[in-house]
Amino acid sequence: MHSFTALSISEIEKRRRASVEALHIKKAKEFAVWYQEKCDIMYWQNGPCCAGCDHWQSDSGLTGRCTSAPIMSGRDVLLSMGIYSSSYTPPPDHPSTEATHRCGMFKDDFDWATLDADYLKRIGAKV
Repeated sequence: MHSFTALSISEIEKRRRASVEALHIKKAKEFAVWYQEKCDIMYWQNGPCCAGCDHWQSDSGLTGRCTSAPIMSGRDVLLSMGIYSSSYTPPPDHPSTEATHRCGMFKDDFDWATLDADYLKRIGAKV
């Protein structure tokens, strides 16, 4: 029997798994860049909203947690998402908000002028 490689089956599998993981990391980074651009566009279209706020921590889906607000009970977290009844109660956390939500705690200390001019134009930034 002839083989096209001198590598063992276990080495081939090890390299295949490493390749799959590298692709997963690459795709995650690409998504993060895409998602940040989507949030930046929302911010520049809507003005001071969660999408551009330093206090907002988003996991994607254009929702996130407002860290300027105090931690609240799990039931209140559900209420902040518009959920009034659930068999699951999450742990205490900051309230959930949508990317376009506006409040009086908005903060943006990011230096937008440090970004590439083409990107700023693409997102509609007025710097």
